Amino acid sequence: MRYQSSRPKRQFLAGVRCPKCQVLDAVVQINVVTPAPDEYIECTLCGHSEHRPDPDEISAKNHLEDQINRDAMVTGTSGTVKFKP
Repeated sequence: MRYQSSRPKRQFLAGVRCPKCQVLDAVVQINVVTPAPDEYIECTLCGHSEHRPDPDEISAKNHLEDQINRDAMVTGTSGTVKFKP
């Protein structure tokens, strides 16, 4: 049986900017095993932390954006501004 520590596993994410302070290479991914499995990112400089978005929320947002694009195609408007001479 493999030994598993109960301490959180921390891993730096190269090339990732903090969503709050925009500093490059300061974000750490943290995996917690006990008491309940959890995963989130945290900035080592400003302390900002963020959990993964819920897959259902992402799906709903993508569906809404697809619907807006389909509606724009039907009405002939694509969101661009056209100037008349």
